[in-house]
Amino acid sequence: MGEAPLKIIGHLKGEWVEVSADQEILEQLRLKGYGFEDERSFKLSLVEAAYLAWADKLELFGSKGKGVDPLLRTLSEKRPEDFLRFLVFQDLRRRGRLVRYEPKTPFLRLYPPGAKIGSKAANVLVLPMSEDELIKQNEVLKAVLHAGRLRKRLLLAIVGTESDITYYYAENFMPNKIRDFELDLLPEAEGILIHDRVVIWDPEIASKFYLNGFWGHPMGVRKPKPNKEYRLPLQLSLVEAVYLNRKGVLRIRDSKGRDLSQEEVLDVVRKFRSKADARIITYSFWRDLGYVVKSSAAKYGGHYLIYEKGPGIDHAPYLCVVSYPEELITPVNLLRVGRVATSVNKTLVISVVRGSQILNYRMKWERALR
Repeated sequence: MGEAPLKIIGHLKGEWVEVSADQEILEQLRLKGYGFEDERSFKLSLVEAAYLAWADKLELFGSKGKGVDPLLRTLSEKRPEDFLRFLVFQDLRRRGRLVRYEPKTPFLRLYPPGAKIGSKAANVLVLPMSEDELIKQNEVLKAVLHAGRLRKRLLLAIVGTESDITYYYAENFMPNKIRDFELDLLPEAEGILIHDRVVIWDPEIASKFYLNGFWGHPMGVRKPKPNKEYRLPLQLSLVEAVYLNRKGVLRIRDSKGRDLSQEEVLDVVRKFRSKADARIITYSFWRDLGYVVKSSAAKYGGHYLIYEKGPGIDHAPYLCVVSYPEELITPVNLLRVGRVATSVNKTLVISVVRGSQILNYRMKWERALR
């Protein structure tokens, strides 16, 4: 999409630039998604004006100097939070996309490819983020939920230190329940707590646990095959041992044979695992929906691999990261895990735990933004 064919005159007025031009040029600006008209004048935001000056379409008056530099200096003084928005606005416009500045919010509005003002509504909110800036997980989640309420998609624009920009779509996600695990088919089992895991030593009982729900991992088998009976001890992660204990099918004892209470087991999980409570809640959430949850996701930078059918039957479609609303994160970490998830054909899901409740959002790397 081309830009305004004629250079326009702009006058810097505080946080806005007033445009002097005939009605035909102002109409061209409106159709290309720039500015707004109040009772007295046509105004551009500093972000829009800086881009038009950078594109050599606007000549600025009323400041010390001309061109883009004084606009960016003014922007950095008056609205420093908008500098990232300028970089993203510039990048999207250079890609030929119709994008609008949205006052009083942190967003830009992005229109479908080929859209013109008045022909289609903006269907994407763009949230610029600095890759290394610490933000609360809740801020990302609030943006996801806000976009969802407006029936728009959220596009995270993660800006690097050299102004390289990576785009990720993030959207609210509530997985469907796919089945109930028949826990009544499992025999009552005894598990022994050994350091940071629980072992079911009885090979016959252990085999039934793996065959009926992929619980645990047969000891000494690198990649267990589904539907194969392994008469071997079974090692359970602390989190799944807690889940089975709470479901009443697993009694957990220490190495001396003493029964451990649920609170004692929980204390052990908290000792060995970060975000222990949130990880237990997340594990229970997915298992209660009928998914097979495995703790073998550390190599991908996540907490859980989540299967619909089970290891050896299908590939895990989801890579899950557990978080709290107040947890400080950096967008670059989301970017890294998201890249890994994409490379192994998995959807990155962030499970945010607030009390006993979970809100999920999923992320997808947008490689072909044009």
